[in-house]
Amino acid sequence: MVDFTNCNINKFKYYGGKNGGKICIIYNKENYMLKFPSMKDTFINEHKYSNSCISEYISCNILKTLGLNVQETILGTYKINNNEKIVVACKDFTSDGTIFKQFAELKNSQIETSKNGYGTELSEIIETIENQLIYDVKKLKDFFWDMFIADSLIGNFDRHNGNWGFLINENQKKIDIAPIYDCASCLYPQLTDENISKIISDEEEMNARVFVFTTSALKLNDKKINYFEYINSVKNEDCNNALLRIFPKIDIEKINNIIDETPDISEIRKEFYKKILKMRYEKILKHSYEKL
Repeated sequence: MVDFTNCNINKFKYYGGKNGGKICIIYNKENYMLKFPSMKDTFINEHKYSNSCISEYISCNILKTLGLNVQETILGTYKINNNEKIVVACKDFTSDGTIFKQFAELKNSQIETSKNGYGTELSEIIETIENQLIYDVKKLKDFFWDMFIADSLIGNFDRHNGNWGFLINENQKKIDIAPIYDCASCLYPQLTDENISKIISDEEEMNARVFVFTTSALKLNDKKINYFEYINSVKNEDCNNALLRIFPKIDIEKINNIIDETPDISEIRKEFYKKILKMRYEKILKHSYEKL
């Protein structure tokens, strides 16, 4: 665990988003966004903070094992008034005149459709991808569905249009898809160790976290998409192709090693992560892959 407390702060850079406080620090001569755990709405005592920083770190490292372009994350600590918090440092991927633009901004620019940039209706998102002129349509669509399959594995309930997008350099007329980031809403970050102890041996509770929730932030006919139902339907060819690309790359042993090597989390939490990820792998992705 890296102690980031004494790192210099870049006071000229700020970050948005809702998942906890964020500051820009300089670590190893580079900018990192330091994310702090968000506090649960219903509790105020320190041990009731969410585990979003742990979720961010583990989830990003899992996605890297799938060969996806993901932000670099470092787990660490930061002291505020002698109160130490677990934080995650996310390498800033904007530099040298490159700016980040959310997909929501691209969606919002299609004025002929007059639709909300942050609207997550799947048909609108696909329409935006197919009609935009800044990036190769097939490559962008493949990225989108690869990310969807990966999110189904790690249980991401908050992949909306504001947390993925593009790196743009106007001067060079260059655009790239930004590394996948903001995985803080994966792996059930609000679950306390006490909650985990109650559900980990309860088959019904564990199955509910595979088949019922989490759901995707994306919507189909104004209803949030159930990962299992949608992927297992094998009705969407682009989604099917992403499953064929991503599933063979999933290595449960590598995932378990990432969890085992993550510092400062309890054994019961490690056991839960490994068990729920294996269940999502087998019951959502493997089942659908074999059906396909």
